[in-house]
Amino acid sequence: MAGVQEAKRLETGRRVLEAAVSLMQEEGLKALQIRTIAAKAGYSVGSVYKHYPDVDALIIAVNSLTLDQIRQRMVEAIREPGSPLDRLKILARSYLHFAVEQPNLWRGLFDHHLPGNTSIPEEHRTQNVKLLDLIGQEIAALNPQLGSEMLSVRSRTCFAAVHGMVTFSMEGRFIGLKSDQLEQELDFLVERLALEAR
Repeated sequence: MAGVQEAKRLETGRRVLEAAVSLMQEEGLKALQIRTIAAKAGYSVGSVYKHYPDVDALIIAVNSLTLDQIRQRMVEAIREPGSPLDRLKILARSYLHFAVEQPNLWRGLFDHHLPGNTSIPEEHRTQNVKLLDLIGQEIAALNPQLGSEMLSVRSRTCFAAVHGMVTFSMEGRFIGLKSDQLEQELDFLVERLALEAR
């Protein structure tokens, strides 16, 4: 009997998270309200709260899955052999492609802010670190003498620079680039950063 109840509990949690992901994907962060998620999942509001204490916890769970999707896509993209520089370029393009194909999931990562002094859950922090580690591996291959602290800094710098270009372009800002220029300029940016990493 306990096994059946646990299976039901897990199924409820899975369906609630699945509904939240679907809403984020279709309508963006603004659609993630507990009542809306409960209705889409086919459960009561109370059932959602049994799994997530508030909407912020649910958004963090969705964003953790999004980070994992981005990382998995990047891992797949660099399976083929290549130089560290080539692989860094592929990682940057892979990040861009995800943002273009899944704009609402991608924006949800950066538009959501936890209230007050709420700390980021460890699982979410781990997903961020895993993503940065992919970049760090290639930078380390370019410069094996780089210490761990500086490698972490350089990985963050590389990600921030690529993210900035993608963000300005996705938002249609004046300094953003058109889609036919963006990949080429991402390559240029990565090459310049890689030169500094050596």
